[in-house]
Amino acid sequence: MNTSELSSVLGRLAAGARRFAATDARERAELARRTALATVAVAAPWAEAAVAIKRAVPGSGSALAEELATGPMGTARLCLLTARAQLDIAERGLPRAPSAPRILHAGRRSVGGTPPALVGLELLPALGPSGSLHDGMIHQGFAATVRCHDPGGLANFEQAWQREVEERPRDGGVAVVLGAGNVTGLSAADVLSQVFEHGRGVLLKLHPLHAPLRPHLESALGPLVEAGLLAIVEGGADVAQAALAAAETTHVHVTGGEATFRAIVWGSADSGDRTASPRLSKPITCELGNVTPWFILPGRYSRAELAHQADLVAASIANNTSFNCIATKGIVTCRSWPQRADFLALVERRLASLPARPGWYPGAVRDWEGATGRVAPADGTLPCSLFTGVDTKTDDRLLAREWFVPVVAEVPLDADDLAGFCGRALAFSHRLPGSLAASVTIPTGLSAVDARHAEDFVDHLAFGVVAVNTWSALAYALGNVPWGGFPGATLAAPKSGIGFVHDPLLLPLVHNSVIRAPLWSPIRPPWFPWHSAGARLTRGVVDLYGRCAEGKSGLGTLLAMLPAVLRG
Repeated sequence: MNTSELSSVLGRLAAGARRFAATDARERAELARRTALATVAVAAPWAEAAVAIKRAVPGSGSALAEELATGPMGTARLCLLTARAQLDIAERGLPRAPSAPRILHAGRRSVGGTPPALVGLELLPALGPSGSLHDGMIHQGFAATVRCHDPGGLANFEQAWQREVEERPRDGGVAVVLGAGNVTGLSAADVLSQVFEHGRGVLLKLHPLHAPLRPHLESALGPLVEAGLLAIVEGGADVAQAALAAAETTHVHVTGGEATFRAIVWGSADSGDRTASPRLSKPITCELGNVTPWFILPGRYSRAELAHQADLVAASIANNTSFNCIATKGIVTCRSWPQRADFLALVERRLASLPARPGWYPGAVRDWEGATGRVAPADGTLPCSLFTGVDTKTDDRLLAREWFVPVVAEVPLDADDLAGFCGRALAFSHRLPGSLAASVTIPTGLSAVDARHAEDFVDHLAFGVVAVNTWSALAYALGNVPWGGFPGATLAAPKSGIGFVHDPLLLPLVHNSVIRAPLWSPIRPPWFPWHSAGARLTRGVVDLYGRCAEGKSGLGTLLAMLPAVLRG
């Protein structure tokens, strides 16, 4: 694409953004609904192309389940949530949350320092444009709370929310979105956020790995292309640089690594002096990854609880060959916890039972060898590797950077009780690179004092998402949990990123979010790599969202999945 062609494309996108600014909320809801339908229509070829990119065995149920879930399923859900929010805006001026905003921590005494004053909104169960998305059944027992800074009471919060709804979608202009190469649904979600949350036209530059996806993404997001709000291009760094430098570009969004961010903003991927003016003169938002911890609070767990949590941890390592920004990289335990050895044995046993998957991401084989100190298998696969008893005071290489490979370190902390562990674990979390997401396993049956220590620990973790008793990836999958690094990042110190995506409710003053799940469930999640019917279930949820986009209940589709759910 030469300069003239690029300028013409960007000009059409700017015109599309101006037309979009003149539409009302009902028209925007209809555009989002039609995009959901288009996404569902190409779900199968999209997922199959993604499986091929990742060199998985054709017909692999676990790989297909992953690609359906993180690609078309998540995209369709975000479209439906966006449509519902826009309809609510048309009807009442504000999006509707499942519960009214409330002040958090009012009058609560803390044993670990005073929690910040926050406003909380519950995000489950969510609604689509025609009603229920059946979250009560699909996500039974789960809760998701977004926590926003308190501007001085609920009335002030409502006013701030109203301003956000009225002003943010008027940002306008053209955003260049530089797509990630690890998960195929990330670029689609970034596009939806830029269009519906900011009113921008979008030039999506695909990661080279995702070039085969272009026709499927153009079909899935076809209504946006037809509206002049989206153009998808391929190419290397030269295409990206030209798009960033173009006069028509008013915003940049990047999902990728910090080195890429530094190269864009400062002109170099190294970590040199940041006192000079940045090379990039345009506003930028980004999501840059994380060294993701999973904290296991000491206590007494039943055998079933221990096994379920071990399976969750193992799946969070193995999913997508660990090429996820929130793949678990550190398991943080209490050295004196009596069940520590049993828990680690369960994790190791589950990981050992999984076939090694190809190291398809660029540089993965080299990084796996660098992290493990071993020679990778000759067939190019990367076994999941767990290193236990790691002392980061003497060797911090496994947690000093984000290794984009299936390698995880277990770090035991010395503590005499739960309170001591929480204090040490919180201090440890501050030393980890990144602030995107963390998971915490909390036992039941705690004393009142220990339960308060556990809640204080959750409250004070400085991550964009804190997941209790589940993998933080669920927050991304839900679609209405704002997704991004913990507030406070800057161009000089971007941490896990600047700004949020996945905010169809257009919430103001977002601090972070907490999601919660049962400690144990008889239902095995379909994203477990060893699930016997994962592909069937994820395909069923995609079909369910298609029915909801058509204005139908989808209940029959849901009930048809029950046998596969129960088999696990």
